[in-house]
Amino acid sequence: MSRQTLSDSIRIAAPPDEVWDLITTVAGITEWYDTWDAVEHSGADQRLRVGTSFRLIRHRLGRDDTALCRVTSLRPRTQLCWLQYASHRPTMSVEFRLLPETGGTLLNHTRSWLGDGEPSH
Repeated sequence: MSRQTLSDSIRIAAPPDEVWDLITTVAGITEWYDTWDAVEHSGADQRLRVGTSFRLIRHRLGRDDTALCRVTSLRPRTQLCWLQYASHRPTMSVEFRLLPETGGTLLNHTRSWLGDGEPSH
C-alpha cells in the first residue's frame, strides 16, 4: 500500500475561534473546501463531531462526483480530520490544524491518500 501526502498552509486574518466555527459548520463546507457544489448531511447537529458523516457532491460534465466523508478525529479549536471515500479513487485522509498567530490564524491542510493510485485534483 502506498501513501502520498500533500500539505499546504494559509494565514487567515481572523481569530482561531472564528476559523474553527467556519470549518466545523456542516452546511458551509462547500464554501471553503475544494470545488464541491453541495453537501448532504442527515444529522440534526450542524457542527462536525467525531462520527459525523456527510456527502460532498460535484456537478461535472453531465454527471455527479460524490465523496462520502466521516469525521475520525477532532480536538476542539485545534484539529479536525475526516476520511473521504470516492468511487474509483484512493481513500483520502483530510486534516486541518489551527495555530494561533499574531493577528490571525495559520491553517495547515494535509491530504494523505491511503492505498494505490494517484491523487486526483
